[in-house]
Amino acid sequence: MNKAEKQLTEQGIYSYGSNELLKFEKQMEKYFTREYKRWHGNNEPVESYGVSSFHGEIAKKETREVSVDHYDEEYQVYLAFLDNQHMAYTMAYYGATSESSELDDITLEQAQINKYKLLAERADIQDGQTVLDLGCGFGGLSKYLLSTYPNIHVVGINPSEVQTRHIKNQLIATEKSFDASRFKLFTEFFDDIEADTIEDDYFDRVISVGLLEHVSNIDLLQKKISRVLKVNGKCLHHCIVSFDTIPNYLNSENSQMGDYYPGAHIWPFNEPKRHSTYLEYSNSWFINGLNYWKTLDEWHKRFWLAIDQLYPESASLEKVKDWNKYFSLCKTMFSPNNGKSYGNGQYLFIKK
Repeated sequence: MNKAEKQLTEQGIYSYGSNELLKFEKQMEKYFTREYKRWHGNNEPVESYGVSSFHGEIAKKETREVSVDHYDEEYQVYLAFLDNQHMAYTMAYYGATSESSELDDITLEQAQINKYKLLAERADIQDGQTVLDLGCGFGGLSKYLLSTYPNIHVVGINPSEVQTRHIKNQLIATEKSFDASRFKLFTEFFDDIEADTIEDDYFDRVISVGLLEHVSNIDLLQKKISRVLKVNGKCLHHCIVSFDTIPNYLNSENSQMGDYYPGAHIWPFNEPKRHSTYLEYSNSWFINGLNYWKTLDEWHKRFWLAIDQLYPESASLEKVKDWNKYFSLCKTMFSPNNGKSYGNGQYLFIKK
């Protein structure tokens, strides 16, 4: 046990793999297992629980700004635990499917590349297209697309100052593929983008990864995407979902999710499929939650491997406690029922 671990343990903050933390995670996994069993087979529409994904603003104005705070955490913390190639702060794909819960024995870096390959395949990405990377994070998907397809053009939109600063300093300033003729970046919310910024019928593809969790009105989002998407263009959304309708997950204020993502929603798998007014629903896939469990477990391990560098300079006692709890809670949400109750959904839409 190093010096930082010892000091944190004395404060009741236990490290990755410790008996105390494993006991806590086992208890939480039992709790979520019971919850998923309780709501198994529940196909009630979200409106039955006082929630709608068809009304209101794209994202709640009162929580929109504060919801970005989680992504604007200390930059050094993200550097410590994310993959070192793309800094992807979303699920990595380790090969677990609805049919098989087996995970590939690969690195986090390779699993994130596999996720991007899967997204590109399902979105039918072709070289020479113009792509909107909606909610582009630290620029991982944009980096993958620009380096894989030499003639592709990408526009990234992200309201996070920390993440877009990384894109400017570490990608635009150093990567040849991020040439201004091929990549543009907007540091703002998509719902604030006006027609004079992005013209109508501009993109061949729109891809969002980890965005729908923060969207309250999916219909309005689809309408805005439809405006900027070319006729016969395709849109692919990738987001966290529960397989069944779980009432407590529909509004983050009803759970501890609100501590990290105010105003967020975990939609049931079938919910995004309902939004075919402005874009025609084409296909969808449920991705086994064990992929995200493995991703989070790797993040958690890397976080503690770097704890001497993080604590207390870049992460206070309270921040270490928050991140530690966050990793454990998230892991135990994805692992029950071999990942078949809580995972990720991917949704393909076409503008006809």
